[in-house]
Amino acid sequence: MKLKSLLIGSAALAAAATGAKAADPIVVPEPEPMEYVRVCDVYGAGFFYIPGTETCLRISGMVRYQIGYSDGDFGDTEGWDKYARGELNIDARSETEYGTLGAWIKLRGTSGSTSPSGSTVAYESDSFPFELAGINDGGAYSQGVTSSGVNLQQAVISLGGLSMGMSDSIWDTGLHGEQDRGFFPYSRVHFIGYNFAAGNGVTFAVMLEEADDNYDWTPNVVGKVGIAQGWGSADLYAAYDATAEEFAIKGIVKANLTDRFFIQALAQYESGISFYSVNPFDGIVSLPLNPGAEWSLAGVVGFKATPKLTASIGGAYYSNVGHDPMSVALGGDIDAWNLGTTIDYEIVENFNAKLAVNYTQFDTPVGDADQWHGFLRFQRDF
Repeated sequence: MKLKSLLIGSAALAAAATGAKAADPIVVPEPEPMEYVRVCDVYGAGFFYIPGTETCLRISGMVRYQIGYSDGDFGDTEGWDKYARGELNIDARSETEYGTLGAWIKLRGTSGSTSPSGSTVAYESDSFPFELAGINDGGAYSQGVTSSGVNLQQAVISLGGLSMGMSDSIWDTGLHGEQDRGFFPYSRVHFIGYNFAAGNGVTFAVMLEEADDNYDWTPNVVGKVGIAQGWGSADLYAAYDATAEEFAIKGIVKANLTDRFFIQALAQYESGISFYSVNPFDGIVSLPLNPGAEWSLAGVVGFKATPKLTASIGGAYYSNVGHDPMSVALGGDIDAWNLGTTIDYEIVENFNAKLAVNYTQFDTPVGDADQWHGFLRFQRDF
């Protein structure tokens, strides 16, 4: 029996070994490594590495809805106006032996409805030869959304302190709230320039800006020197318009009086009408160029009532509006001034509301004219 059991066991082992040699081996493949999106904390919050590269990318933007109203002695925006705006920002950065290599893109789309309240609509057909007014209680014939468009607002390449592309001029800086309204309403330029940080909050910048529409490439020259400290900041600007052959100088001071109170002031001088002139008519009358003013002064005082609520009040004064051409046309200088207030409130994080009201008066040799302008704005940032 022992011999018989041994023979049977040997045969079973031999059969098992033969079958194992006949079958193909089972190989379990190794899973391919998965590349997750990595957070890039070199340039602040919101950046991540583009997979497979050392370039950091951040996508941001905002959505805005605004309801405005204007009323007074003149103006082509009198009545109610509404608009919606969306912006998408793309910020790409990486490090090189020459400093940070950056690319910035801002896309902006705006749709508005600016049919003036109280207007009349004229029908020229024989069957309807009269004017129709007073529609919808407000007198405005509804045309829906009357204007819309999407454009490339900014496109900038930078390497270290060198930058080039299309963006707002470095001259386009102002005060808190709406007290800088009209101080540089037309601001986008093609440019190439250099920014230098000297340390201790001191900075220098010089830009060659092309503001003419397919005219030539005789660039305007804009320079800035500034300092920023714990108390606030001070900046001095100078600009030369090569086409108009005029210059402008501007100074801005912003100071934190306490943790809650702040004060800001602006002064500007222009030798004549140029691309860098002010426009006291901004938001009141659409003009093909900035009429300018020889001297412009503005100031604002603000109070941070709570971490969510900030209120401010300010004003501006413009002397010799339009410079000599308008003074000659009307037989004397035109001066203008305005007062305004803004209230900013953070409803929740990244969702804010702004209420602004402004009053502007023009003193002319043929009489005075005034205008009210205000809006309620809601904005969601991301």
